[in-house]
Amino acid sequence: MNANVGTFLHRWANEDPDRAAIIDTGRGGLQVSYASLDAQASMVAGALVARGLEPGDRVAICMDNGLEFASAWFGCVYAGCTTLPIPAMATAREIAFRLRHANCHALLCDESHEAIAAEAKALAQTATVVLAAAEAAHAAHGHAGPVICDPDAIAMILYTSGTTGSAKGVCVNHRSLASHTDALVHHTLCLTSRDRILGVLPLTHSYGIRMTLLVPFYAGASTVFAPRFSAERALELCSEHRVTWLPGVPTMFVAWANMTQGKAPPSLRWCMSSGAPLVEGARLRAESRLGAPVRQGYGLTEATFSTINAPPDKASPGSVGAPVHGVELRIETQAGIVAMAGERGEVLVRGPNVMAGYLGDEEATAAVVHDGWVHTGDIGYLDDEGRLTVVDRRKDIILRGGHSVYPFEVEDALALHPAVADVAVVGKPDDYYGEEIVGIIVARTPLSAQELDAWVREHLSPIKVPRAYAFIDALPLGPSGKTLKRALRAQVAEGEIPLRLVADDAPAQ
Repeated sequence: MNANVGTFLHRWANEDPDRAAIIDTGRGGLQVSYASLDAQASMVAGALVARGLEPGDRVAICMDNGLEFASAWFGCVYAGCTTLPIPAMATAREIAFRLRHANCHALLCDESHEAIAAEAKALAQTATVVLAAAEAAHAAHGHAGPVICDPDAIAMILYTSGTTGSAKGVCVNHRSLASHTDALVHHTLCLTSRDRILGVLPLTHSYGIRMTLLVPFYAGASTVFAPRFSAERALELCSEHRVTWLPGVPTMFVAWANMTQGKAPPSLRWCMSSGAPLVEGARLRAESRLGAPVRQGYGLTEATFSTINAPPDKASPGSVGAPVHGVELRIETQAGIVAMAGERGEVLVRGPNVMAGYLGDEEATAAVVHDGWVHTGDIGYLDDEGRLTVVDRRKDIILRGGHSVYPFEVEDALALHPAVADVAVVGKPDDYYGEEIVGIIVARTPLSAQELDAWVREHLSPIKVPRAYAFIDALPLGPSGKTLKRALRAQVAEGEIPLRLVADDAPAQ
């Protein structure tokens, strides 16, 4: 049996070729069958092979949601290559880092990313081949379908700060993707070929690619892709295309919760929020607006979707649900003892959803994974029925609107400013985004929040840009010389440090 996860698509192209795989609303509602998507993926694979790529070679993908991304991703795995999705909002500098670090042999991009892809290649100074996805999907090089893959071959690399705080490539093998996707479809989400999923989550993130591409295609379902999120338009699409399941991040559900108009889509069975905590009041208001249950899930890139509070399990305020089929959870106290029900400690995860390791970093992998257990750095507890509630995070990652923002990246960009002597970046609680980004600056010369905002926007994608700054004389340091970020977070949350908002206070996209 072929372990290649490209069989998710290829199987349905053979069994039910005319079934709709994708409805691309960015292309006027273009409906693409499984057979057509399979043919395009096959041609992408052929184009890569014609360029000399071999199984195991790494291919970066930088493009918006929709048909081209899907054909590019499956084309890569058809050829046995390792996919490396790059956020569509990434800067050339951020793309170049990934191209170098992962030694990417090719970069597939859509028309809107061709210029930045060329700039990134020049910055990276690598031999990466830049290919237009539309060209590759209609190339004259045929390909017979997914090549035979070893189950332990790496299918995908997703970049994250990891639980140790520095940028790392999380490697996911074919075995993990196949086993966990099967568990999600058949045991937790209970999706079938009759389902339709709204795809507004970025496909370059673990949540989006798993829940709006891999899960639907494994089930033989259809995904309605939207190029960008609009609360009103999303509801219209759900009604127009009879969407049955809606995965999103808390900011989306807050937007729906705050809507005063809009008809609930009659076809929705339930919705899932993940990526950050969703406050109970917003969850209940979103349920009322959407006319369907809104539940929460939990995971991290290193151990994706460990728990989901999926129906028919009852809703439990604050809970992220029971473990997904095949996943084990345990809570360990600071003394390393397994905690009792209701007792708080670090969340540990083991199962088919766990990464194969960090790319080229055995030491960092060993620091996080022990005997198959991923030490998440999150603090939580299990109730008497085994449902998880996450109450705190020990790591410094800022979860802004479902996106993981890594403080060191923002600090690195701010530190390049000639007037910045020292810097720390922390999260501040925010009702809409979950957390907002605050830059705390020790300045050499007088500096304004507006100057820093203009500076950092040249170096980082908008989601990582701080919305406020504080200026202090010195950063608090612990005995080892490390910045006491916990103290800074507390001071910011309590209003003890005056903040200066940037002039343009519109939400970052």
